[in-house]
Amino acid sequence: MAQKGSGLIKAAFDTDNFLMRFSEKVLDIVTVNLLFLVSCLPIFTIGIAKISLYQTIFEIKKSRRVPVFKTYIRSFKQNWKLGIQLGLLELGVSLIVGIDLYLFWGQSGLVFQILKAICLGILIFLTLVMLASYPIAARYELDWKEILQKGLLLVSFNFPWFFLMLGILFLIIMILYLSGFTLILGGSAFLLFGFGLLAFWQAGLMEKLFGKYTTE
Repeated sequence: MAQKGSGLIKAAFDTDNFLMRFSEKVLDIVTVNLLFLVSCLPIFTIGIAKISLYQTIFEIKKSRRVPVFKTYIRSFKQNWKLGIQLGLLELGVSLIVGIDLYLFWGQSGLVFQILKAICLGILIFLTLVMLASYPIAARYELDWKEILQKGLLLVSFNFPWFFLMLGILFLIIMILYLSGFTLILGGSAFLLFGFGLLAFWQAGLMEKLFGKYTTE
């Protein structure tokens, strides 16, 4: 009887069960999500924040009891130059294309329709390449040109997977804008854990894609 009671107590305080591991991952994702949001507040640091997010998520997937705050801050300090380069490139292209789209959107001529299609194509292309480039930057020590080259190659050789990622992003945006309720509810979820959860899912897929081309 005493052995049975001690077994129940041991099970209740066991930190290696599924529930505890799941709770740890959820807490880690929420923590890194909040760190990501805070470090994105100066818009020009968004590139550093994205690399730090993916680098921390890779650690969370690989290990238990990761010091999330310490890992994220260390990554942020180590990748500031590369993050600034990638982030400013992404922001610069997005801003130029966004302004062009805004100017062309109300126009109905054939030329403007073609220009709008080109702008949308550039945005889609940029999004696909960056979906690959930031995880590569978080995983490997390369300069920004090599990262973009490898990102483009990775997208080209695995286009269905990246098209799926892009489709999920568009689906999320569509759901958010269905109504005021979904916007508030979904926006609150993203503020709490959304970016971290998406990065966690993508990191698992990226690890499989990396495994096809590396022998780590």
